[in-house]
Amino acid sequence: MSSPVTSVSADMTLGDALRVMVRLGHRHLVAVDTDGRCLGVLADRAVTAAWAHDPNSLSVRPVRSALQPASAVVGSRARVLDVARLMRSTGVDAVAVAEADGQPIGIVTGTDLVALLAR
Repeated sequence: MSSPVTSVSADMTLGDALRVMVRLGHRHLVAVDTDGRCLGVLADRAVTAAWAHDPNSLSVRPVRSALQPASAVVGSRARVLDVARLMRSTGVDAVAVAEADGQPIGIVTGTDLVALLAR
């Protein structure tokens, strides 16, 4: 798991989120609601798909509209094997990790899984 996690408001525009991704060199951001609870993961490929569909949408479309499936969030006690299986079954390449109260504490990406296997 990568931690600390970079999170953005689910109400932020995709364009603003893309600027955060580029500035930090991240491919995924965790989206949170106004109370800071984890809603899911925004992947760079979702932003790219939105842009390809309508280049003007990045300035008006909110992050929440492009989140990976809701199943892309696991609790802090999730096992690595369960996270990997979830990623495979849902076709996502990143999963947010949240505390019981919904506060994000990290993110598991395909890169994290490869690093774990390569040890």
